[in-house]
Amino acid sequence: MKPYIDTTELQAGDILLMRGRSSLSDLIAWFGDSVYSHAAVMCSDTHFVEAAMPRSRMVALDERLRQTDAYHFIEVFRPTADDGNPLDEVQRERLARAASQQVGVDYPVDMLVQLAAVAVVRDRIPEDGCLRWLLRELVDHLICFDPEHMVCSELVYQAMRQAELAPTIVVAARLDQPFPDVDVRELVREWLEARGAGSMGQGQALMPEPVNEEELVGAYHRLRQERRFVAGGFSPHPVPDPNPATILPVDLSTSPQVRRLGRLRLLAEGMNG
Repeated sequence: MKPYIDTTELQAGDILLMRGRSSLSDLIAWFGDSVYSHAAVMCSDTHFVEAAMPRSRMVALDERLRQTDAYHFIEVFRPTADDGNPLDEVQRERLARAASQQVGVDYPVDMLVQLAAVAVVRDRIPEDGCLRWLLRELVDHLICFDPEHMVCSELVYQAMRQAELAPTIVVAARLDQPFPDVDVRELVREWLEARGAGSMGQGQALMPEPVNEEELVGAYHRLRQERRFVAGGFSPHPVPDPNPATILPVDLSTSPQVRRLGRLRLLAEGMNG
């Protein structure tokens, strides 16, 4: 695999996973236990769709490659069919249409707080892979998916699901990324700026439907009856019906239906040889 790939090799449907340079990006990567802080999906061979504030948009890839002050790197992943074969032209076109239909969706700034708490409890605290799988199943029942408000990886997964190409999501091994050295003042500034820019700027948060203790215990017992747990060691556990609202960049990067192609060369890197 080449360390860098040319932009001419990209296709509609390819997934872009990025690492931003801001303090907020560092925190997003940490709570998602990943090196990535942002996700997008190509809707053609030159443009991609991403969730952004105040709402999702279509962006020219060349424009993003010039934003070296905002991104450390951009990597390309290519989805495949269930059998591991490349997507055909019809499937890529279907995915491109689904991605384009996500343009204009509001970005729920306050949802990031809820997603961060969910991710830390679900993916970082438990040592056992089976327990992380169980927590994910329970959390997916508690969080509401609202297609009118989506963050970045949620939007990518939803486009793939609408195109009937949703990748298998697994509970992968922990990376155990160290907590980032965050500039708190800068983080607060970014957060306040983001809240003011979005449609959720008045402090209205998307909250999950209330679930009482009896429902939670019932969900746990149903899962115990329906699933068998693998004892000893770690192996990836497929998530049978993932909730798009809890999809993170790491879920896209570790899916068995997604292949890493390589890293795009930012334009500043190209100018430096």
